[in-house]
Amino acid sequence: MINKTLLVSALCAGLLTMPVWANQTKLAVSLDNHAPADLATLISNALPGHPRLLAARNALQAAATRLRAAERPLYNPELAFDTENTDINTTVLQYSQKIDSGGQRKARTGVAEAGLKAARARFELARLSLLHDLLTALSDQQSGKEIAALAVEGLALMREFANIARRRYRAGDLSQVETNLAQLAYNEALMAHAQALTTYTASQERVIALFPTPPGKTGVLPESLPSPVLPADVEAFIIELPTIRKSASNVDALSARVALRKSERSWEPTLAVRGGREDEESLVGLTLSLPLKIRNDQKAEVQTARQELAQAEQTLRQTVRDLKAQVLSSTQRYRLLRSAFNTWRESGREYIDSQLALTKRLWRSGDMSTTDYLVQLKQALDTQASGIELRKQMWRSSFEWMKDTASIDDWLEITNTGTDK
Repeated sequence: MINKTLLVSALCAGLLTMPVWANQTKLAVSLDNHAPADLATLISNALPGHPRLLAARNALQAAATRLRAAERPLYNPELAFDTENTDINTTVLQYSQKIDSGGQRKARTGVAEAGLKAARARFELARLSLLHDLLTALSDQQSGKEIAALAVEGLALMREFANIARRRYRAGDLSQVETNLAQLAYNEALMAHAQALTTYTASQERVIALFPTPPGKTGVLPESLPSPVLPADVEAFIIELPTIRKSASNVDALSARVALRKSERSWEPTLAVRGGREDEESLVGLTLSLPLKIRNDQKAEVQTARQELAQAEQTLRQTVRDLKAQVLSSTQRYRLLRSAFNTWRESGREYIDSQLALTKRLWRSGDMSTTDYLVQLKQALDTQASGIELRKQMWRSSFEWMKDTASIDDWLEITNTGTDK
């Protein structure tokens, strides 16, 4: 088996003849289910014309343009015309061309090629980030709406509880303390209701900011999500992710920049050919000029480029470590939340409504004290709210995991366009 430390070290050295991520078969997570069609359509329709995606695409196109510019010849020729009327009339036309003898054009092209690779990775990261934010905004809105509806239900129950408590107090069935407790519970429900509506409004604001047209319905996110399973070779999978490709392209660019700084030290000659007339005589001349780089040999620039390259290589090594830890952590977090929610969905959700009805019946019949009824009522409502919050955390962790593993496109089954530009 390949030593994983050597694999990472080879990547971080940045000295391979071709990128380590350019495998014949790209590693990817295997998803056991996919997003519903209506959710995929909703997200897909939000992408064209989205400012964040357009900005990332413009940056990608700018990198492609920089590459085309770098591939062009470095120096343009010069044409000079000189005429002098004295005792001797002289007219000279000169054509000169500076020669790229140090290979600056090739080095600049290498820098631009690496920059284009990095721009493609940045575009992919920007797209993943946008998809993540769109899905997260929907999860916050859907959860906020359900929490707000639960707060409305809780307020109605506490209002009914307080009204019944006052009637029973007037009939002599409840004490003043129990009646006051019911009123306090109603006041608390009022505050919880206001807080829930405020949170829901904030989630709606986020959706409006991200989506060109606010979704007509909110219940589009599924409760059944893909299993958090990573490829068997985690090390190889990590180094193929866009975050690493971006950092590796930066190393490639700085390596090409070292070559560029070396080429800039070369003594690039300028060759000039001239012809003309001096009175009745024809003039033909050839000039070769060389810059004398003796006061500044530009060694410092080369050394600076090498130090920047070394810094980028170490940054890449740390990025690999950080991303591996992030992927493993998000996988474990998602696995735990998914398991907890599935357990709650299968065993806890169905008992809440029946528990509420039974508690209300026992209190009205006098078989349960006011304090016990309030405790049971709040516990049932809190359990419902906890279930909604747990599902929200599961959604968030799943979208974070799919973003970290670059699998949101696969889950939504939408095409990643733009990186080929």
